[in-house]
Amino acid sequence: MLPTYFAPHPALLEYIDSVFVLDFDFTAGSGLSPIYPFMPTHNRFLCFYLQDQVQVKKQWDSDFTTRARSIIIGPQLTPVTLNLGQHHQAVVVNLKPAGMYRLLGIPMTELVDCDYDARLVMGPEIDELLDRLHDGRTPAERNATTQRYLLGKLAQLKPLLPFDLAMLRQVRASGNLPIERVAADACLSVRQFERKSYERLGLSPKVYSRMIRFSHAYKYKESAPHTSWTEIAHRCGYFDQMHFIRDFKAFAGFAPGLLKEAEIEHSVLFRKMEDLAISF
Repeated sequence: MLPTYFAPHPALLEYIDSVFVLDFDFTAGSGLSPIYPFMPTHNRFLCFYLQDQVQVKKQWDSDFTTRARSIIIGPQLTPVTLNLGQHHQAVVVNLKPAGMYRLLGIPMTELVDCDYDARLVMGPEIDELLDRLHDGRTPAERNATTQRYLLGKLAQLKPLLPFDLAMLRQVRASGNLPIERVAADACLSVRQFERKSYERLGLSPKVYSRMIRFSHAYKYKESAPHTSWTEIAHRCGYFDQMHFIRDFKAFAGFAPGLLKEAEIEHSVLFRKMEDLAISF
Protein backbone atom coordinates (compact mmCIF):
# COMPACT_ATOMS: atom_id res chain seq x y z
CA MET A 1 0.00 0.00 0.00
CA LEU A 2 1.35 3.43 -0.96
CA PRO A 3 1.50 6.24 1.61
CA THR A 4 -1.70 8.27 1.77
CA TYR A 5 -0.89 11.95 1.38
CA PHE A 6 -2.76 14.80 3.09
CA ALA A 7 -2.20 18.50 2.55
CA PRO A 8 -2.02 20.56 5.74
CA HIS A 9 -4.84 22.72 7.02
CA PRO A 10 -4.28 26.29 5.70
CA ALA A 11 -3.35 27.48 9.19
CA LEU A 12 -0.54 24.87 9.32
CA LEU A 13 1.10 25.81 6.02
CA GLU A 14 3.62 28.03 7.80
CA TYR A 15 5.42 25.06 9.32
CA ILE A 16 3.97 21.78 8.01
CA ASP A 17 4.67 20.54 4.48
CA SER A 18 2.57 17.38 4.50
CA VAL A 19 1.13 14.53 6.53
CA PHE A 20 1.37 10.90 5.43
CA VAL A 21 -0.41 7.85 6.75
CA LEU A 22 1.43 4.60 5.94
CA ASP A 23 0.39 0.97 6.05
CA PHE A 24 2.93 -1.53 4.70
CA ASP A 25 2.36 -5.24 5.38
CA PHE A 26 5.65 -6.89 4.41
CA THR A 27 4.18 -10.37 4.88
CA ALA A 28 1.57 -9.81 2.13
CA GLY A 29 3.80 -10.99 -0.72
CA SER A 30 4.45 -7.58 -2.28
CA GLY A 31 8.17 -8.30 -2.65
CA LEU A 32 9.07 -5.11 -0.81
CA SER A 33 11.86 -5.21 1.74
CA PRO A 34 11.39 -3.89 5.31
CA ILE A 35 15.10 -2.93 5.33
CA TYR A 36 15.45 0.64 4.12
CA PRO A 37 18.63 2.76 3.85
CA PHE A 38 17.56 6.19 5.06
CA MET A 39 19.85 8.83 3.58
CA PRO A 40 20.57 12.28 5.00
CA THR A 41 17.83 14.71 4.04
CA HIS A 42 17.02 18.36 4.64
CA ASN A 43 13.51 17.35 5.75
CA ARG A 44 12.52 17.06 9.42
CA PHE A 45 10.00 14.51 10.64
CA LEU A 46 7.69 13.68 13.52
CA CYS A 47 6.88 9.96 13.34
CA PHE A 48 4.20 7.97 15.14
CA TYR A 49 4.33 4.16 14.88
CA LEU A 50 1.07 2.33 15.44
CA GLN A 51 2.14 -1.29 14.86
CA ASP A 52 5.74 -2.56 14.76
CA GLN A 53 8.29 -0.16 16.18
CA VAL A 54 11.09 0.87 13.85
CA GLN A 55 14.59 -0.45 14.50
CA VAL A 56 17.62 1.65 13.57
CA LYS A 57 21.24 0.79 12.88
CA LYS A 58 23.72 3.63 12.56
CA GLN A 59 27.04 3.33 10.72
CA TRP A 60 28.99 2.74 13.91
CA ASP A 61 26.49 0.26 15.41
CA SER A 62 26.85 -3.52 15.17
CA ASP A 63 23.12 -4.20 15.49
CA PHE A 64 19.68 -2.63 15.30
CA THR A 65 18.11 -0.85 18.28
CA THR A 66 14.37 -0.36 18.73
CA ARG A 67 13.04 3.19 18.77
CA ALA A 68 10.09 4.60 20.69
CA ARG A 69 6.58 4.66 19.25
CA SER A 70 6.88 8.39 18.64
CA ILE A 71 10.14 9.99 17.55
CA ILE A 72 11.53 13.37 16.58
CA ILE A 73 14.19 13.11 13.86
CA GLY A 74 16.74 15.93 13.95
CA PRO A 75 19.15 17.11 11.24
CA GLN A 76 20.86 14.06 9.79
CA LEU A 77 24.40 14.08 8.39
CA THR A 78 25.02 10.34 8.18
CA PRO A 79 22.90 7.53 6.72
CA VAL A 80 21.13 4.94 8.87
CA THR A 81 19.52 1.60 8.08
CA LEU A 82 15.91 1.08 9.13
CA ASN A 83 14.15 -2.19 9.86
CA LEU A 84 10.46 -1.39 9.48
CA GLY A 85 9.27 -4.71 10.92
CA GLN A 86 6.55 -6.93 9.49
CA HIS A 87 3.70 -4.41 9.67
CA HIS A 88 4.72 -0.77 9.32
CA GLN A 89 1.74 1.37 10.20
CA ALA A 90 2.63 4.97 10.88
CA VAL A 91 1.74 8.64 10.66
CA VAL A 92 4.57 10.88 9.50
CA VAL A 93 4.55 14.68 9.69
CA ASN A 94 6.95 16.35 7.26
CA LEU A 95 7.94 19.80 8.53
CA LYS A 96 9.14 22.77 6.51
CA PRO A 97 12.82 23.83 6.81
CA ALA A 98 12.63 25.65 10.16
CA GLY A 99 9.39 24.00 11.27
CA MET A 100 10.95 21.78 13.93
CA TYR A 101 12.77 24.69 15.54
CA ARG A 102 9.58 26.76 15.51
CA LEU A 103 7.64 23.90 17.10
CA LEU A 104 10.15 22.84 19.76
CA GLY A 105 12.14 26.03 20.39
CA ILE A 106 15.33 23.93 20.67
CA PRO A 107 18.47 25.01 18.74
CA MET A 108 18.75 22.41 16.01
CA THR A 109 22.50 22.01 16.60
CA GLU A 110 21.51 20.00 19.69
CA LEU A 111 19.64 17.45 17.54
CA VAL A 112 22.18 16.78 14.78
CA ASP A 113 22.35 13.05 13.92
CA CYS A 114 19.92 12.26 16.74
CA ASP A 115 16.40 11.06 17.17
CA TYR A 116 14.45 11.34 20.40
CA ASP A 117 11.39 9.85 22.00
CA ALA A 118 8.82 12.59 21.38
CA ARG A 119 7.34 12.02 24.84
CA LEU A 120 10.60 13.12 26.46
CA VAL A 121 10.58 16.37 24.49
CA MET A 122 6.87 17.19 24.14
CA GLY A 123 5.44 15.56 27.24
CA PRO A 124 2.71 13.01 28.08
CA GLU A 125 0.34 14.59 25.54
CA ILE A 126 2.08 12.38 22.98
CA ASP A 127 0.68 9.26 24.69
CA GLU A 128 -2.82 10.71 24.34
CA LEU A 129 -2.19 11.46 20.67
CA LEU A 130 -0.94 7.90 20.05
CA ASP A 131 -4.08 6.50 21.69
CA ARG A 132 -6.29 8.62 19.44
CA LEU A 133 -4.29 7.60 16.36
CA HIS A 134 -4.74 3.93 17.29
CA ASP A 135 -8.49 4.52 17.54
CA GLY A 136 -8.62 5.96 14.02
CA ARG A 137 -9.98 3.43 11.55
CA THR A 138 -9.01 5.12 8.29
CA PRO A 139 -6.09 7.22 7.02
CA ALA A 140 -8.43 10.23 6.89
CA GLU A 141 -9.35 9.85 10.56
CA ARG A 142 -5.70 9.54 11.58
CA ASN A 143 -4.79 12.58 9.51
CA ALA A 144 -7.59 14.60 11.11
CA THR A 145 -6.38 13.61 14.58
CA THR A 146 -2.81 14.59 13.75
CA GLN A 147 -3.74 17.94 12.25
CA ARG A 148 -5.99 18.83 15.20
CA TYR A 149 -3.02 18.22 17.47
CA LEU A 150 -0.75 20.39 15.30
CA LEU A 151 -3.35 23.17 15.16
CA GLY A 152 -3.29 23.20 18.95
CA LYS A 153 0.43 24.04 18.80
CA LEU A 154 0.06 27.22 16.74
CA ALA A 155 -0.04 29.58 19.73
CA GLN A 156 3.35 28.39 21.01
CA LEU A 157 5.24 28.43 17.70
CA LYS A 158 8.34 30.56 17.38
CA PRO A 159 7.63 33.43 14.94
CA LEU A 160 7.94 32.95 11.20
CA LEU A 161 10.99 34.87 9.93
CA PRO A 162 12.12 35.97 6.45
CA PHE A 163 14.91 33.40 6.96
CA ASP A 164 12.34 30.58 6.93
CA LEU A 165 10.79 31.76 3.66
CA ALA A 166 14.21 32.23 2.07
CA MET A 167 15.25 28.66 2.95
CA LEU A 168 11.97 27.33 1.59
CA ARG A 169 12.83 28.98 -1.72
CA GLN A 170 16.27 27.33 -1.55
CA VAL A 171 14.62 23.93 -1.13
CA ARG A 172 12.42 24.56 -4.15
CA ALA A 173 15.52 25.56 -6.13
CA SER A 174 17.15 22.18 -5.25
CA GLY A 175 19.78 23.99 -3.17
CA ASN A 176 21.19 25.82 -6.19
CA LEU A 177 20.64 29.45 -5.19
CA PRO A 178 23.85 31.33 -4.18
CA ILE A 179 24.13 31.71 -0.41
CA GLU A 180 24.55 35.47 -0.76
CA ARG A 181 21.25 35.71 -2.61
CA VAL A 182 19.39 33.59 -0.04
CA ALA A 183 20.88 35.70 2.78
CA ALA A 184 19.69 38.86 1.03
CA ASP A 185 16.20 37.31 0.66
CA ALA A 186 16.29 36.71 4.43
CA CYS A 187 17.23 40.40 5.02
CA LEU A 188 20.45 39.31 6.75
CA SER A 189 24.18 39.67 6.22
CA VAL A 190 25.93 36.43 5.27
CA ARG A 191 27.36 36.13 8.79
CA GLN A 192 23.97 36.73 10.44
CA PHE A 193 22.40 34.31 8.00
CA GLU A 194 24.89 31.59 8.96
CA ARG A 195 24.19 32.03 12.69
CA LYS A 196 20.46 31.84 12.07
CA SER A 197 20.94 28.72 9.95
CA TYR A 198 22.74 26.87 12.74
CA GLU A 199 20.02 27.84 15.20
CA ARG A 200 16.98 27.02 13.05
CA LEU A 201 18.35 24.22 10.81
CA GLY A 202 21.29 22.80 12.76
CA LEU A 203 23.67 23.15 9.81
CA SER A 204 25.55 25.84 7.94
CA PRO A 205 23.76 27.26 4.88
CA LYS A 206 26.35 25.68 2.59
CA VAL A 207 26.00 22.19 4.06
CA TYR A 208 22.21 22.47 4.13
CA SER A 209 22.16 23.50 0.47
CA ARG A 210 24.46 20.62 -0.48
CA MET A 211 22.15 18.26 1.42
CA ILE A 212 19.11 19.55 -0.48
CA ARG A 213 20.87 18.91 -3.80
CA PHE A 214 22.02 15.43 -2.78
CA SER A 215 18.61 14.51 -1.41
CA HIS A 216 16.88 15.58 -4.62
CA ALA A 217 19.38 13.58 -6.69
CA TYR A 218 18.96 10.45 -4.59
CA LYS A 219 15.17 10.63 -4.70
CA TYR A 220 15.29 11.26 -8.45
CA LYS A 221 17.16 7.96 -8.82
CA GLU A 222 14.55 6.21 -6.68
CA SER A 223 11.82 7.68 -8.88
CA ALA A 224 13.54 6.74 -12.14
CA PRO A 225 16.09 3.97 -11.44
CA HIS A 226 17.02 3.55 -15.11
CA THR A 227 18.11 7.20 -15.43
CA SER A 228 21.89 7.56 -15.49
CA TRP A 229 23.66 9.30 -12.65
CA THR A 230 25.21 11.68 -15.19
CA GLU A 231 21.78 12.90 -16.28
CA ILE A 232 20.57 13.13 -12.68
CA ALA A 233 23.63 15.16 -11.65
CA HIS A 234 22.96 17.56 -14.52
CA ARG A 235 19.25 17.88 -13.71
CA CYS A 236 19.97 18.57 -10.03
CA GLY A 237 22.41 21.40 -10.73
CA TYR A 238 25.82 19.82 -10.11
CA PHE A 239 28.71 21.53 -11.89
CA ASP A 240 30.26 18.25 -13.01
CA GLN A 241 30.25 14.53 -12.32
CA MET A 242 33.14 14.66 -9.83
CA HIS A 243 31.37 17.34 -7.80
CA PHE A 244 28.31 15.09 -7.64
CA ILE A 245 30.32 11.98 -6.69
CA ARG A 246 32.09 13.88 -3.89
CA ASP A 247 28.82 15.04 -2.37
CA PHE A 248 27.20 11.62 -2.80
CA LYS A 249 30.05 9.89 -0.97
CA ALA A 250 30.02 12.51 1.78
CA PHE A 251 26.32 11.99 2.58
CA ALA A 252 25.64 8.39 1.52
CA GLY A 253 28.99 6.90 2.53
CA PHE A 254 29.47 5.07 -0.78
CA ALA A 255 29.85 5.84 -4.49
CA PRO A 256 26.64 6.30 -6.52
CA GLY A 257 27.52 3.39 -8.81
CA LEU A 258 27.07 0.98 -5.89
CA LEU A 259 23.35 1.71 -5.64
CA LYS A 260 21.74 -1.09 -7.63
CA GLU A 261 18.48 -0.79 -9.56
CA ALA A 262 17.26 -4.08 -8.06
CA GLU A 263 17.59 -2.62 -4.54
CA ILE A 264 15.51 0.40 -5.54
CA GLU A 265 12.81 -1.77 -7.09
CA HIS A 266 12.34 -3.62 -3.77
CA SER A 267 12.35 -0.45 -1.66
CA VAL A 268 9.31 1.16 -0.02
CA LEU A 269 10.43 4.45 -1.63
CA PHE A 270 9.86 7.04 1.04
CA ARG A 271 10.77 9.67 -1.55
CA LYS A 272 7.01 10.12 -2.05
CA MET A 273 6.85 11.76 1.37
CA GLU A 274 9.11 14.74 0.69
CA ASP A 275 9.34 17.99 -1.24
CA LEU A 276 5.78 18.35 -2.44
CA ALA A 277 6.33 22.09 -2.88
CA ILE A 278 3.20 23.24 -1.06
CA SER A 279 3.20 27.03 -0.94
CA PHE A 280 1.59 29.58 1.35
